[in-house]
Amino acid sequence: MTAALRRSLRINRQMLPDNVRFGRVVLTLVVSITLFLLALHIPAFMAAGADMTDSAQRDYAANIWQETQTSLALVAIVLPWLVYALLWRGAPWGRRILLAIATAGVIVTTWFALLSAQSYAALPKQVVGLVDRVQGRVIALRGGGSYYLVLSDQELNADRSWLRPGASVELWVSPRGHAGAVSAVTEVGGD
Repeated sequence: MTAALRRSLRINRQMLPDNVRFGRVVLTLVVSITLFLLALHIPAFMAAGADMTDSAQRDYAANIWQETQTSLALVAIVLPWLVYALLWRGAPWGRRILLAIATAGVIVTTWFALLSAQSYAALPKQVVGLVDRVQGRVIALRGGGSYYLVLSDQELNADRSWLRPGASVELWVSPRGHAGAVSAVTEVGGD
């Protein structure tokens, strides 16, 4: 029945090749999407470098973990396709192309996931200063450098009312320069 159905399928008036295995492709796609969605909701399974007794650092850890979840979700998208290319043989050229793309994808996304996990596990640095400018998610402090805000959209929108040039801020920053927490301070101190 499957062979008869496959032979009867036509795309642009051309027969689809018999070596296209729709069931396996659909199964791999379902596994990939399922793992992606699970990775976006996985709780932190490693110790944070932040002091979890401090509310600002706890917010930092939560925002950096969301970045780690996103990186894990990217791995979850490509890993099933690597397994597909290794387990099931198809057309030699198609298998080689899929294997090359999936391998590159797994290597790159795993690298991002490891960097994100390393940021989560590292001790954050406190940075205090005056805002020079805010452009999108990048905040620049006067004489202090630029940082990427990894706050949730809701947090960022709530902070926009006071997060303006000249405002005194305290940032908790990962070793990669990602600010996971920002708060207004009444007096500029520093380290």
